[in-house]
Formats: sequence, structure tokens, C-alpha cells
Amino acid sequence: MRRLANASRRRRSKKIRRVVSRGLVNTKSLNFDGTNDVARWAANSTVPGLIGAGDFSISWWVKKADFFPAGSGNSPILWSSLLFSGGIQSFFITAYGDSSSGSLPGKIQVQIGNGSSVNFLVLTSDNDLRSSVGDNTWHHCVLTSDAGASSRTGKLYINGSEVASTTSSNNVDFSGVNLGDIALGSVTFNAGSDTFFQAEIDELSMYNSELSSSDVSAIYNSGVPADESSRSGLVGYWRMEDNGNDSSSNSNNLTITGATFTDDVPS
Repeated sequence: MRRLANASRRRRSKKIRRVVSRGLVNTKSLNFDGTNDVARWAANSTVPGLIGAGDFSISWWVKKADFFPAGSGNSPILWSSLLFSGGIQSFFITAYGDSSSGSLPGKIQVQIGNGSSVNFLVLTSDNDLRSSVGDNTWHHCVLTSDAGASSRTGKLYINGSEVASTTSSNNVDFSGVNLGDIALGSVTFNAGSDTFFQAEIDELSMYNSELSSSDVSAIYNSGVPADESSRSGLVGYWRMEDNGNDSSSNSNNLTITGATFTDDVPS
């Protein structure tokens, strides 16, 4: 019995040392129950302002009980905003269900657009990801974009691997675009009622640069989040350590309603 207790203590100690040696002690994540939990920034302009007119990247960790939902629907893996104003402007990052139409089942899609007239950035994973992106497991996601003079490229990474890329013929200064009420844990719609989705979210960061594949691998860190506080281009960093505070110099704190903190973290 004593040997078992000592072995257990050594395993716990080894795990603690491993996390610390990689530069970060991560103890909490934010849990959204899918009923009425949400975390919001102070203004609709916060996220568009952070990604701005140039290159940008968004990195986060997510865990869902039903990552690719049963049926024909889809479920956000970070946020989904719809704004009806002479058309529908949107910013969503979502996973498509088992019986979605066409070639979408098991795929992840990002869309930043202005109705059907202008899609600033749309990318869909090349393959069905259901065999590699499982339920009740932490996954690291990164969206990157490079802004050219008249075009914009986009890439999506899951667990350190690129799963989608695209080039759009439209470029825009997002800081001047109203993409609605972007909020964690919610599908927001200014012309109707908001809905909510279940997820645990952790270590959300935003950058005013396009992260390289090696940057993405370093942040993924073989499944253990790395410390991003000193990375160049950091414009937002929400660690979810018992609060919604932004650890970057911009201090765009989240207001959390209903969602609770849990010690279930990527490790």
C-alpha cells in the first residue's frame, strides 16, 4: 500500500513538473452548459477591432460532449454571431453534424461574411474529422489569416495539423465591420433569440500576426498548453483562471454569465 501511495505521489509530482517546465501552470477552464451560459466582451467591436485590417490569428482549446452533433445541424466550437442589417453579417466557427447536407458531415467550417454578397473569409476542413476529433476530449484549434493588398488567405489547424486552407478575393478592415454580438458559448442573433451550446473553453488567445505552422505546433505543445504571454503580436489572452480577465496589455475582459470554472484542463 505504501509503495502504491508513493508511486501515485511521484506521478502527480511528475505531471506538475512537466507543466511548469513548459512555462505554464493551467488549473481552470470555463464550462458552458448549453442552456444559458455566455461570456461577452464589452462591445461588438472588440473582436473585429483586434483582428483589424491585417494578419490575424485566433487560438483556443475546446472540449465538447458531442463535437459533431447527431442529426443535420451544426454546433459552434467557439462562437457564432449573426447580425441582420440589410443582409446577414456573420462570424461563425462550427462543426457539422452526422447527417448534414452535401459533403459537410464531420467537417469544421469558418465563415466571416456579409450575407451572400461578400464572403471575407470562408474555409472548410478538407476531410471528415470525426475519426480524429473525438467527443469529451480536449482539442487545440487555430485560425490564421494573411492579408494581402486585395486578397486574404486563411488556414485552420486542429491539434497542431493543418486541416483547411483558402484564399479569398476580398480583403477588408474588420475593425470597420459590425459582425454582431460575438460571445463565447452562444449563437447570437440580433433579430431573434440567442441560443447556447455546450463546451469547455480554455486558453483563448488572439494575435495581430499570422502564426506559422511551427508557432501552432509550439502552442499545441503535444497537448499541454504553452505560455503565450510573451509571444510577439499578442493582442488578447484569456486564460480562464477563475476569471474572464484579458492578460494582454489591451485588458478586454470578458463578462461571464452563468458559465462556471472547472479544473478539467488540457494536459
